[in-house]
Amino acid sequence: MHEITVDWEKQWAERIKEIKRISGTDYWNKRAEDYNDYIRTSRYEHGKKIKEIFEREGILKPDFEVLDIAAGPGSATIPFAESVRKVVAVEPAEEMCKKLISNSHEAGCKNIEIINSKWEKINTAVYEHRFDLVVCSHALWHFPDIVEQLNRMNRVSKAYCCIAESAGGYGTACDMYKTLGIDSQDFDYFIHIYNILYRENIAANVRIIDTVMRRSVYSGVRMWELVLGKYRKPTEKDREIIREYVLRNSEDDVYERKGKMAVIWWQN
Repeated sequence: MHEITVDWEKQWAERIKEIKRISGTDYWNKRAEDYNDYIRTSRYEHGKKIKEIFEREGILKPDFEVLDIAAGPGSATIPFAESVRKVVAVEPAEEMCKKLISNSHEAGCKNIEIINSKWEKINTAVYEHRFDLVVCSHALWHFPDIVEQLNRMNRVSKAYCCIAESAGGYGTACDMYKTLGIDSQDFDYFIHIYNILYRENIAANVRIIDTVMRRSVYSGVRMWELVLGKYRKPTEKDREIIREYVLRNSEDDVYERKGKMAVIWWQN
């Protein structure tokens, strides 16, 4: 019987290359409004659940300085800023930065520094061993060179690093991709990340958490139209299918989708 060796890093790079190509900064500038609606309607659920893990483990301290990579409108930035001394948020999409500024003002958080830049362009030497916690939530897929970016995270951390990614469980959404005839991006981020960490001799902790994405019907429709727009221009028939699907999975004008999130963290 032959042993099968999986090159997790190579598989990641091959799959992520195409995802990154069609989901660049311009795309996320377009997604800022609907994604912000999702984050706000869900009341920063993802970020709060990540933070709660560190609180339960007795890790998070009020004097912490946290780095949030690809922060978006603040899903993790806002919850952490409410509990620590400072959060530095790195976000390449200008429109996302605008939403984050607005959300931080509304939350009364004056301890957030926003850097409008791609994480890859940040000079890690400037921030070497500066942060108590480095977080990358639902954004590691931006980096085909995953090992290099993990090393960069470790370089700027003086204590802990954390990655949060989808762990499947999106139900009818997969059928929706098939109905629209587009790539479902059915790729197990969690399994690849965990195995790559293992190969890099990083002993990571893992928690799998149930999550619910909540957003307005308008936001849900807009999201699906923009997702489809990465592959082809939506037709009137497409828009009809999308609206019917979102309404079918909505209640009281709120579109919901259940999922699972893997929270992976380790100590340097």
